[in-house]
Amino acid sequence: MVMLLIASCKKEKSESGTKAVFSYVADGYKVNFTNFSNDATEFLWEFNDGTNETSTSRSPQHIFKSKGDFLVSLTAKKGGVTSVFKDTVTIVGPNIKVDADFSDWEYVEYTYVNDEGKGGNILGIKTFANSTDLFFLLEGTPALSMTIMQIYLNTDNNAATGYSSWQYPGGSGSEYLLEGSPAGGWGQLSKHSGPPADFGGFASIAEFSEAITLSAIKTAGGKNLFEFSMKKSNLGTLGTSLNFAIIELTSGWSQAGSLPFNQEPTAKFANFPL
Repeated sequence: MVMLLIASCKKEKSESGTKAVFSYVADGYKVNFTNFSNDATEFLWEFNDGTNETSTSRSPQHIFKSKGDFLVSLTAKKGGVTSVFKDTVTIVGPNIKVDADFSDWEYVEYTYVNDEGKGGNILGIKTFANSTDLFFLLEGTPALSMTIMQIYLNTDNNAATGYSSWQYPGGSGSEYLLEGSPAGGWGQLSKHSGPPADFGGFASIAEFSEAITLSAIKTAGGKNLFEFSMKKSNLGTLGTSLNFAIIELTSGWSQAGSLPFNQEPTAKFANFPL
């Protein structure tokens, strides 16, 4: 999604002709700034996004790390004369498409990366949420096939409710489980009720094809990658984040990978900021 947003704040009044002003174009997290300042020779940009990064370029490019509104400041100088212009830059994030073209994930940071040598076939994951969908980009070893996948979702962020998995003794509590075979096209999205230790408390609420959209697995840079999305509307009321875990199983239902890595005393679900 490319957004062209022209700055509209009032310029600071000055007795000289030095005036600071800029516009910007946001493409996902990447923003290109255009400096329209008048009669200035020095510039200082402050992006105020928590990174403490600044720039002295005339018209810089900046990569923001998250969605939100950021008050960007441009200070223009000539000699002893200074003018300051500020405007709110709105970042809505990338326009992710589930199509096995992973270039739209370029500036999305990793949500979770397994420690080296842990997690089996699964190495790391990037996540992103817009107003309607949850998006995942899963990275694995060349052996990653996701013959059968399980996605546990703790949507209320309370480990004491939902299904408490023995594989994640440090914290789980799944309200939903998506389980099935991407290649085989079978599976279901289930919702949990009953005692936390009862796996049988999951009851189907949607077919696999209704609950998830998947890309093909592709190899790039020595890794197997694939992306998928889920509709928020299938998951009830969501807050500002949820917790999750993904497990890869073989056709014989043996674990081939997990994220986060599990079956350790401190193992717990990863957090997905929404």
